[in-house]
Amino acid sequence: MTAPTTAEELEAEIDATRRQVEAEKTRQRELEAETQQAVKRQRLRMELEQVRLKLAGEQEKTARETRLRRALDEDRLQWWMYSGVGTPTLLPKSKRVMRASSGHSTDCAGEVARGELFWRITGFSWLKGMLEQDNEGDVVHSLPFALGDEKFAFHYNPWAGELCEKLHGSLAIVLQTTERITLRYRIYVKARSGEYVQWGETSDEVHHGDDEEWGAYGPDVHSPGHPPTSLGIFGLSHEELLQSEWVQNDTLTVKCELEVRPDRYAKKEIWSLAAEVPAPTILDDTRALLEVGTCSDVRFMVQDEEIEAHSQILCSRSEVFRKQLTAGMQESMSKVITIEDCDAATFRAFLRFLYTDRLPDVQDLLPKDTSSESGNARGGPQLSQIQALLAVSHKYQVKRLQIWCEAKLSEQIDTPHVCALLHQAHLLQAKQLEQACLRFIREGAAQVLTLPAYVELVKKWPRIGVKVSLFSANVSEAEALAAIEAMETPQEQQSEQVPEVIRNASGRGGARQLQK
Repeated sequence: MTAPTTAEELEAEIDATRRQVEAEKTRQRELEAETQQAVKRQRLRMELEQVRLKLAGEQEKTARETRLRRALDEDRLQWWMYSGVGTPTLLPKSKRVMRASSGHSTDCAGEVARGELFWRITGFSWLKGMLEQDNEGDVVHSLPFALGDEKFAFHYNPWAGELCEKLHGSLAIVLQTTERITLRYRIYVKARSGEYVQWGETSDEVHHGDDEEWGAYGPDVHSPGHPPTSLGIFGLSHEELLQSEWVQNDTLTVKCELEVRPDRYAKKEIWSLAAEVPAPTILDDTRALLEVGTCSDVRFMVQDEEIEAHSQILCSRSEVFRKQLTAGMQESMSKVITIEDCDAATFRAFLRFLYTDRLPDVQDLLPKDTSSESGNARGGPQLSQIQALLAVSHKYQVKRLQIWCEAKLSEQIDTPHVCALLHQAHLLQAKQLEQACLRFIREGAAQVLTLPAYVELVKKWPRIGVKVSLFSANVSEAEALAAIEAMETPQEQQSEQVPEVIRNASGRGGARQLQK
């Protein structure tokens, strides 16, 4: 479009522009009217929400009164315990009782829900910058966690400021409900050793939903202007926390053990005063058989120690033992089995599991002369004993114990020990532990791939290097797992797509690793 050049054209352009200005003003007035209507609609929606909340509160009171009436009708609540409006009519006087023996039981915990909530914040050193960048508040929170009838979430404020409405602090478990509930919680922080250490005391709280809908609970939660003597996780500021043992690989991991009791009446029932049936003792009895050796018919020779056992239990718990003791092998005749690849403490723990099906206490795996401090140190005797227990449980095909060992070792993976753990997981086909090691290496490749132990590992076991390449490259976890599964099947069963997946991994950043 050419620009106007004559006076007439310029005047026409001015008139047209003025008409556009008037049209815009008219449109603005229309939009202002529409905006007022939108404001009114929003106000009405908010008012409706408040009315709905009041309705929910009244409905809960109605339900509570209904439960009270039902409890009275069913004689689970006596009239003199009722503090409602009006005076209940006295029950008719019953026949005089000359001799009686009765009992009642009141269960206050029958409705209690129990659970654990884990939360991990990765890239922890970037947290403050992210919150300032987003400009949407000072708090980062976990996804909701359902327990009982409520939903909870972790909230963390690096400035130890507002966590939710009217409550401040650094780390807390938060809920929003109009229900009146009782909480018991313990908050733990994962240390560099892999152990979860409790922060603060175990606390019991009553959430008065009618008065305060929001609730935040944690060791340093407080009202504005009334800070506790110790503010921050273990009294540390966010910056101090970054340099502490509680943050490893730029990651903070926390856990909350939570118990929730809803607003319910205690369960009442008749308590029989007749002879009570004792609790089962079979697990303790079978463990005593192992420890005392009564009627034993098998002997294990472990590190110059003799451990007596029972062939019936061994055969019922392990297919390997069943074949050893019943299939005409030397052990089936001599009933003596020599164990050369396991220490006595670990093998005793293994047998205790076979006899009781109780997962071991990690401290029980340590030799008697090992202090608790050295046992808890990452990479110390505790780690090696769990590795030994994993090996023996794999050897005798005790799947449940093997998976427990894998889970415990997965919690203790760190840079100095990841290569040894990955090596063992590869040899024992411990899938859960292997995947945990591969994920750890992918997240901390710069630290792990330069280790002499890693170079030696992939030199001796090239297939491990291929697995690391698949996980370290931009290959999805599902695709990588599928490729690894195919690698470990017989050649004739492998999919023709697997080499392509591996080639893609090489092209996307894994080439150097494959060359190793």
